[in-house]
Amino acid sequence: MAASEGVQMLTKEEIGRIEAACGELALERVFVLSLAAAHRTLPVYQAYSEAHAGLKGYGLVHDGLVGAWRVLRARPGASAVELAPRLEAAIRSAESDLESINMIAEFGLAEALAVESISAANLALRAFLEESRSSAFNAVVGALEVDSVWAEGEAERSGSEGDVSWDRVMTHYGQQVRDIDLLSGVDNSDQNRLFGDIAMCAEREGMPFLVQMRKLVSTTLP
Repeated sequence: MAASEGVQMLTKEEIGRIEAACGELALERVFVLSLAAAHRTLPVYQAYSEAHAGLKGYGLVHDGLVGAWRVLRARPGASAVELAPRLEAAIRSAESDLESINMIAEFGLAEALAVESISAANLALRAFLEESRSSAFNAVVGALEVDSVWAEGEAERSGSEGDVSWDRVMTHYGQQVRDIDLLSGVDNSDQNRLFGDIAMCAEREGMPFLVQMRKLVSTTLP
């Protein structure tokens, strides 16, 4: 599995817990962990796209994540083979958005957050498409980078003389650990129900990202 430099304020042991889960859980459960992490931070991409009409990838990425959830939950009509071309198109579109954002002259906190959100989502889609544990691990850690970048950015914007609150990072890490514990303990007979519960929980926990990112974008628009 690919090594990671980790996230600010997480110890080697904390990062190791994520890496161990991505190496030891059944592959489909690893996908659930990475999809949940990426889905939780996806609203950052949504809010940024709402304010920048030239970006076209969010809808495809969102639909790709939902499609992957449906396959993992064995929903009627869901097919990994049929989903694959849609995931490939979503990844290409998101990569195009990344290129556009990285070319912005006044690259600020909103852009940095959008880049991390898109990257985490793309990694989760690639993990599912390519059956890659390392991409899943990098998606989970990448989602935490959204919180890390946000914490550092807010400290700089508020002029707090370098004092950074890592509460956002630790809250999201706690949510990931909860998912790991659930995925480690459930019996196969309850697996589909659990996958659905985790998906709904991640969507609900993404709402604060949407509200806060919309607020941030509104203050940075010309």
